[in-house]
Amino acid sequence: MKLNGLILFPLFGILSVSAQDLTVPATVQPPRSEPIYRVTVVERTTKAINYGHLTLPTKIDMKGTVLLPEARGEAQVQSLRGATKIEVKIHHLEAPTRFGPEYLTYVLWAISPEGRPVNLGELVAGPSNKASVKVSSDLQAFALIVTAEPYFSVLQPSDVVVLENMVRPDTVGKVQEVDAKYELLPRKQFTYNTANRGAASTGPKVSMDEYEAVLALYQAQNALQIAKAAGADTQAADSYRKAEQLYQQALNLQAHKGESKQIVTTARESAQAAEDSRAITVKRQQPEAVITRP
Repeated sequence: MKLNGLILFPLFGILSVSAQDLTVPATVQPPRSEPIYRVTVVERTTKAINYGHLTLPTKIDMKGTVLLPEARGEAQVQSLRGATKIEVKIHHLEAPTRFGPEYLTYVLWAISPEGRPVNLGELVAGPSNKASVKVSSDLQAFALIVTAEPYFSVLQPSDVVVLENMVRPDTVGKVQEVDAKYELLPRKQFTYNTANRGAASTGPKVSMDEYEAVLALYQAQNALQIAKAAGADTQAADSYRKAEQLYQQALNLQAHKGESKQIVTTARESAQAAEDSRAITVKRQQPEAVITRP
């Protein structure tokens, strides 16, 4: 993975996991004649729906893209006062490392008609490659996509889009077509490499608790390396140092056979702090607008 001139090498050895292999990784309401937004996401067009005036839940399909065509699922969306509830269930969600060792997890995104991405949460598949998540959002009109990511707390989606929503005949929502500007959804600073399709794992099996702990540590390590490559260790030193300290705490917990839950919590705090430091750095690197007097 190439990042600002820096090569990020694989962060881990081969590991096989009992939960999921890291290396392979009522009455139907008629549709109304009103919004479906068309949103361009990383040279891709997908449909979004305005759920703002619904009182009952409605369903949309989640369909695998050419990168993961066997993946499928559905989302149930309900617009309530002040928030939109979203429940997503996915099947055949193979391990993200099939797209390269830097990809460790999947993230569910809501994409506004204007192209603004919102990280809704992480999707972690179980033993049978099934994943589900219940979340809420303040958006009322959005598309849903799933991407492979190096860690859970990313702020913008990568170009590895593996699922996107598909409107069903019984999907209820307003209809309107809108193209989002491509520059509002920039590509990640790492890219999908078709040569990195995962090979079969030959490592030992571990429990689900161990899997989650190791995965959280790898995600924190990815986040730290990506932040450092962006210059966060010098331009957002306090935030970056905090991320490093949390990562070391998580490693110490693992070395002393600490509880997996505590390892996961600390490692995820590290990944979040690292992403914060990277975001601060990117913002500081942007040229300031020059204000001229008339």
